[in-house]
Amino acid sequence: MATIQTRESMLVTQAIVLLVLLLNPSRAWSQIDANKGSISGTVVDPAKAPIPQARVIALRSGTGLQRETQTNDDGQYRLTSLDPGVYEVRVEAIDFAASVREVVVNVGGSVQVNFTVALEATTETVDLSTSLISVTESSTSQVLTQEAIQNLPIDGRRFQDFATLTPTAKAIAETRGQLSFIGQRGINSNVMVDGADYNEPFLGGIRGGDRSIFAFTIPQSAIQEFQAVTSGYSAEYGRSTGGILNAVTRSGSNALHGESFYQIRHKELGKLNPLGQQSLETQHQFGAGVGGPIRTDRLFFFAAIERQLATFPRFVQFSALDTVGDVTADIAPAYNHFRSLETPFDQTNNILALLGRLDYQFSGGSRLTGRYHYSRNVARHAISSGTSLDPQTNRALSNNGDERDRIHTAVGQWTGILGPSVLNDLRIQFSHEERPRTANATSPTVDANVIGIFGTQSFLPSQASNYRFQVADGMTLQPGSHTVKVGIDYSYLGAKQSSGLNQFGAFIISDSNVRNILRILSASGGPQGNRFDDPSVVYRRQVGNLAFQTNAHQLALFVQDSWRVNPSFTLNYGLRWEGQFNPSPRTDNDFLVNSVNFSATPADLFKSRLVDPRPSTSSSWQEDST
Repeated sequence: MATIQTRESMLVTQAIVLLVLLLNPSRAWSQIDANKGSISGTVVDPAKAPIPQARVIALRSGTGLQRETQTNDDGQYRLTSLDPGVYEVRVEAIDFAASVREVVVNVGGSVQVNFTVALEATTETVDLSTSLISVTESSTSQVLTQEAIQNLPIDGRRFQDFATLTPTAKAIAETRGQLSFIGQRGINSNVMVDGADYNEPFLGGIRGGDRSIFAFTIPQSAIQEFQAVTSGYSAEYGRSTGGILNAVTRSGSNALHGESFYQIRHKELGKLNPLGQQSLETQHQFGAGVGGPIRTDRLFFFAAIERQLATFPRFVQFSALDTVGDVTADIAPAYNHFRSLETPFDQTNNILALLGRLDYQFSGGSRLTGRYHYSRNVARHAISSGTSLDPQTNRALSNNGDERDRIHTAVGQWTGILGPSVLNDLRIQFSHEERPRTANATSPTVDANVIGIFGTQSFLPSQASNYRFQVADGMTLQPGSHTVKVGIDYSYLGAKQSSGLNQFGAFIISDSNVRNILRILSASGGPQGNRFDDPSVVYRRQVGNLAFQTNAHQLALFVQDSWRVNPSFTLNYGLRWEGQFNPSPRTDNDFLVNSVNFSATPADLFKSRLVDPRPSTSSSWQEDST
């Protein structure tokens, strides 16, 4: 279990304060807005003298959102917590001409826009909306925009798969298909959507767990863009020793816009495999998205829905029986039983995902957002099946089962302008996931070695569920040439599971001779002996109530500062503290403790985990580009 680890609860009696400054030259500014972006720069006159108290206005043309600030005594300004999009930045100063530039703000990005204003009574307009040099970041990251998400080919419409285009990021089988950054385990990565945690709190990895590599959980058309951060992220990010996947969903605008799609991959359009078998699936993917204004410049909506219907042809065949030769009476009962289990069947992978979002923006630049999304995955006969290369399996249909997953997530966010240099960003989330796995049969498992398996799958049935309640708040202050952000992130986690191996018992035969196996399974008493009465047979049976339930508290505190020492040099530093507090385990099973040789007692194994403070520092040097 990656996130919730049942350890003995303990109170934190003191906080360790540690600050280490390590200069690391870079041509980038530190990111101070986890799910948003920022615009900053310097305003000077033609003689390169700074212009204090200049008025800087950022207008997002699509929604009419307007944010305003003033330059400080050094001519510096910064606008933080901006939603990703295209902005028109305008500078006005007494006795100087107005200057206007258009820039693109990406999620997790900081755009530097320097102005040299003229004395003439004219207005200068410069389009920087496609200029790469205007985008700066302190972390090692890559941003995939909405255009890239819409146009790049992808199998399965899982937005997180695009992260594998980032250097050092990959999804491999050893990490259960989860994203692995810079060689770290997939469960050590952190996935955020709209600044809210989108990780499965029980086993780790993205919401959806191991089903997330087969099924999308958020409509791809609902993702505006995302940022993959592999290293060097600021103190605002946490709960990761690997990388960060930082996504934002789309919102409506003053223009009504919509889209729809339909894709089909039909099995008859592909060739049979080299053995003349039909192994390709028939897959339908379709969906739509629409967004627009409810009230111009004030209230907007966006909704998206996507569906997948996929059917994979499979069949059960016990190929080892083809080597038997004559079917004699002593092996006929088992031989005939296995042959009766050979049958074709369809494996499915059906998905539904929908998302709805409302945004209300206030006249002063504050913004209130509410989002709900739901996903459902139903995969029939998907436990023990073949593959698209080999549709054959030697596991009977009784040894199969259904995979299901359901997710409900509700998120609210308020970005409030509390003053000329004070901004607050509050996020609240509740997310719940259910993961039932049902069995096709409730009978003992018979593992006939090289022949195959019939009876209940060893780890079925099982039922798991988990939830997360999260409150995160960050306040940004801009005293002088500093941009300081302090914040808190609290989550209450709950997890419940009912699961166990060999719940109905399991007979496992180690003999690899086909005739011997059939003879063992055909015995019916008398001179032949009893069925399973052989030294090569082992019987296993689960004991216990199969139940597990726990909860945990996660708490994080951080502070970070971006200090622009002069127009060409910026120093970034921060500090983050994290702790996880878990319930005390039950350790009253003295018989088990005394009978099993533990290297440590259960109380030692399940203590709360307190994370050491993590300092974060970087610096940047930038040539004068005014």
